[in-house]
Amino acid sequence: MLANTSYNSNYLVRQVATGDEDAFRQLFYLYWDNIYSVAFTFIRSQVVAEELVQDIFLKVWIKREQLLSVDNFDNYLFIIARNHIYNELRKKTGTQPLPAETENNLSPDQQLLLKETGQIIDEAVKQLPPQQRTVFELSRYEGLDQASIASRMGVSRLTVKSHMNKALHFIRAYLSRHNILLPEILLPFVACLFS
Repeated sequence: MLANTSYNSNYLVRQVATGDEDAFRQLFYLYWDNIYSVAFTFIRSQVVAEELVQDIFLKVWIKREQLLSVDNFDNYLFIIARNHIYNELRKKTGTQPLPAETENNLSPDQQLLLKETGQIIDEAVKQLPPQQRTVFELSRYEGLDQASIASRMGVSRLTVKSHMNKALHFIRAYLSRHNILLPEILLPFVACLFS
């Protein structure tokens, strides 16, 4: 991102934190393309990707007062977007079908593997020690960054990072023990867990 754009976004973020709707509208249009591209990459549906972008920015607006404590808005927005998209995919692989465009790209075996992988990830998360599980869920399911998690839990950012690394290591090992080897076409659906 260019320095001028970064300066503008920093200014807009501060204004949004105070409830400035015009600044929020400008911030939305400044980041819309990037977030839409990420959503579309995962979902492969124009309509659903557009809805996800609106949902993501709604979350930003609802949590706008937290923006004053955000050091890097780009990272903050990416985390919210990644986790929201992941949660939507998780729902789709649980009880609801995937969007038609995605279903057309996945064979029935791949759809079943994706659903089973989601279930195994859920099992792994349930087996994490309490602190690791809390950190993982706050990060991946609620979209909080390390600083916010540290503040909420009353621990240091280094402790949060350590818990997250251990949680991800455990989940990877758990998937490996269950012989989950994902073909390339399915990697985008679970990659957000391990980035």
